[in-house]
Amino acid sequence: MVEILLIIFVFALGTCIGSFLNVVIYRMPRDESIAWPPSHCPSCGRHIRWYDNIPILSWLALRGRCRYCKTSISAQYIIVELVTGLLVVGLYAAYFIERVRVLGLGINDRAGPAQLNILTAWPMFIAHAALVCGLLACAVVDWRHYIVPLPVMWTVALVGVAAAAFRPHPFLAQGTAGQAAVAVAACVGLLISLYAVRAGLLRPSFLEVPDRPVGLDEDERPRSQPRRRAGDRPNRLPEADGHDPQARPQQRRKEQRQSVGATADDGISPRREVLREVLFLLPAAVLAMAAWALLHYVPAANAWWSGWFDPARHPVLGPRVAAVGGSVFGFLIGGLWIWGLRIVATLAAGREAMGMGDVHILAGVGAVAGWVVPSLVFFAAPVSGVAVALYLFLTRRQRELPYGPWLAIGTVLVLLLYDVLVRFVEPGATGLVRLLSG
Repeated sequence: MVEILLIIFVFALGTCIGSFLNVVIYRMPRDESIAWPPSHCPSCGRHIRWYDNIPILSWLALRGRCRYCKTSISAQYIIVELVTGLLVVGLYAAYFIERVRVLGLGINDRAGPAQLNILTAWPMFIAHAALVCGLLACAVVDWRHYIVPLPVMWTVALVGVAAAAFRPHPFLAQGTAGQAAVAVAACVGLLISLYAVRAGLLRPSFLEVPDRPVGLDEDERPRSQPRRRAGDRPNRLPEADGHDPQARPQQRRKEQRQSVGATADDGISPRREVLREVLFLLPAAVLAMAAWALLHYVPAANAWWSGWFDPARHPVLGPRVAAVGGSVFGFLIGGLWIWGLRIVATLAAGREAMGMGDVHILAGVGAVAGWVVPSLVFFAAPVSGVAVALYLFLTRRQRELPYGPWLAIGTVLVLLLYDVLVRFVEPGATGLVRLLSG
């Protein structure tokens, strides 16, 4: 009985989160605040009363129409609320009822995942639920507008680090002293590069590529505007009040650009531009190698640093330092997978490859789940999207395919099938490590 009540509570909580995700999905691509003004009808502007804002039930009670102006409310709202509730309750059932995961890197066998319950592992569950919900929001926005709302994944990453610091758990690989040192040094390098950009010492890449307006969704298109033909470039976003969709184009922010594929036709050299990103990453790479060398060749530094990770010397702080180190290391490895592919593919093809939004998505995954999960997602995501990509290519219905939804699907699959995938790749990975180490 208690389990049923918990499932009902988790589902209800998930639908409430889904209601908030609808705000994120609608407002962030339009550069609107998600906090103000309160929920209102985009057509007539009337504030939505609390009893008309109950997830799922209110949409059904109103039959998908505004109480005041009777304008149709998109079915996306109830779908997102329902899907979010199902995802969160499904995650709860998978972890704490079915116990689909019994493996973890660096876990303590005396408190393995088989003994986890919601009362002791709620910080981990909150972090993983935040990750799944954030991925859902990013997937919907990316699919509809070819952008990724970066603050969503920044928030997810912060939740992941906070959960690791508050209570380490076996679903996050504990960071070794070496991994933590490299991660901290690389983060310092990234901060230096960010300061250099802010101070004008470094120039951001692809700065001169013209922003391309984000497309209207079919259910938001005014009746007087013709339906976009297959293969056309997306047009514009509607205004927030719903009255003048053609008043001004909403331009994509540079850091959110997705699947644009800038070429020399845009008046820039993609290879030269991506080399600016290599320059941006250079301080992080140099400091990371310096940290590794310091621990490797200076025993005193290694002993001092490793001491902070020793649970015998620091029974409370040690595991938390290791968990935070694993979270930050996962953040960097997750982002590096996509960013590295972006740089290599752009240099090879001579056109902009991937998008920086994808980098932030996989970095957020690593911050919550550690470095192993985004590494598996990097290879699983293309498999999850290949069927749709082939269909769109053969039918010529769409030339560009956002990658965010497939990263989201790949992440959920890896989280649930983690044990199976690790057992599958572990022998080959172990052999590769032995080969490289000689």
